[in-house]
Amino acid sequence: DERPEARVRRMSAWAAARLDTPLSLTEAAAHVGLSSGRARHLFVEETGLPFRTYLLWLRLMRAVEEFSGGASLTDAAHRAGFSDSSHLSRTFRRMFGITADSLRMVRG
Repeated sequence: DERPEARVRRMSAWAAARLDTPLSLTEAAAHVGLSSGRARHLFVEETGLPFRTYLLWLRLMRAVEEFSGGASLTDAAHRAGFSDSSHLSRTFRRMFGITADSLRMVRG
């Protein structure tokens, strides 16, 4: 039993390759040949997360990777699909309870 299901893996990969652009479940569903309703249900069934929550998680992880790789917080935010560093910082604080800028201490 391969989890998640192949179409969900393809939706995830498609989204990960496009994080710096606006994405929708409808587009991801079309990419794998599903209706948006079926894709929504299947994605939650296979991952335990709504597609939007998964996208947010991917974007946060991409921003952390970019920032830890030497990008400025603003560049990391843009490359991960956030409108600006403030949007990234607010989201990061809401999800993790610390500011994204505090990662600077880890980066050195």
